[in-house]
Amino acid sequence: MTDLIERVDAAFSETAGDAPAQAAPEWSRRDGAAGTTRPLHILLTVSLGGSAILLFAMSSGHLHGVRATAGIVAALAQVALAVGVLTRPSRALFAVVAAGNVAIAAFWLAVEGPQAVSAATAGIGVALSAVAVLVAVALALRPALGTGWSSSTSVIGSVVPVAVAALAIAGLFLTTTAVATPTSSTASATPGGSAAALALSTTVKVPGENSKTFQSIVAGNDTEQSELKKWVPLNAHDQAILTNQLYGSLLAAERYPTVASAKAAGMILAGGMAPGVGAHYQLINGDTLKGINPDGSVNPAYPASWIYASTADNAPVVGVMYIAMTDKPPAGFIGPNDHWHQHSNVCIQWDHGKIGVPFAADQSVTPQECTDAHGIFMKKTVWMVHAWVVPGWESPQGVFSHDNLHIYCPGNTDLTNAIGFCDRQS
Repeated sequence: MTDLIERVDAAFSETAGDAPAQAAPEWSRRDGAAGTTRPLHILLTVSLGGSAILLFAMSSGHLHGVRATAGIVAALAQVALAVGVLTRPSRALFAVVAAGNVAIAAFWLAVEGPQAVSAATAGIGVALSAVAVLVAVALALRPALGTGWSSSTSVIGSVVPVAVAALAIAGLFLTTTAVATPTSSTASATPGGSAAALALSTTVKVPGENSKTFQSIVAGNDTEQSELKKWVPLNAHDQAILTNQLYGSLLAAERYPTVASAKAAGMILAGGMAPGVGAHYQLINGDTLKGINPDGSVNPAYPASWIYASTADNAPVVGVMYIAMTDKPPAGFIGPNDHWHQHSNVCIQWDHGKIGVPFAADQSVTPQECTDAHGIFMKKTVWMVHAWVVPGWESPQGVFSHDNLHIYCPGNTDLTNAIGFCDRQS
């Protein structure tokens, strides 16, 4: 009898002792005695973390607008999922991880392109998502997978998370080194911020852009019409160079952030404020000739003009303009998208520290009419190209467009005089 009671007590004790262990399945906890490390959970966490880091980096430095916001949201989601995998793993969570990373892989494919993320970086992003999907699906089907692996198998398996982490770092490195590729001996700055997206032609609709005044501005002359051609995507190498060139233009623009700073540097107003093209302040010294290198490529550090939102002293810079004193348009910026223009039949006057324009350009003004107005007649001007590189003032028709429909006359109007300058200048 005593023996029977002892056996019942022993069975009861074993059952009671096992109860806490059944509160959580074996695959969802570490077994310190056995040394189980849940290698697949770690691999999944590393994949999610690497993807999050890459998403954060690309969204803060290479994407704009909705795509940048979507990237940051996706990165935060990856971080939350990684924490969940380590702390509260479940079949439902693994299913969410798999579905979410399918969506993130699609996001990488959507942002890959010459104006956003390089193909190499996007490919690594897709690879990280693919690893996360495969591991999450496997754990959703068999939650205990990997928990019974031997110590030697776990050690070998630990190499995989390290490789995944290295893959994420490679994604950052590939993008950074590509963007920083110098364009010439004069280009030493490393792009940052939103510079990588400056070449993107947007589809922003501007109130009033269909007015007769703006339609007339956009029509322009023959060479201005060429500036309306569709943007031609560049390969990754050329896009990296263009990004660096545009960043150099942005740094140049920021040297004189307001009209007051342009005046202090000795610049003079050329013509006046006009809708779509702003107020051009011309640099009058030898630096205007440094904007084009001997091989015809652009030297972004040396614009000839700085463009402002009006003629008021506190008006902000919105872009820059480069000139070339050659018979044919220069090579300029890398790629075929910087369509240089000239104006014809231009009459200019030097008047009290500004360049006066008594007649509208590209009209049937004769040399005699210009002489009678005490001006200097130019049958053709030098070659020119605008670069709308200042964040917040991007042109809806592209970074090299002749006109920028985000630029109105002061007071947000398009009211102009017969020459085309704003009735209100500041």
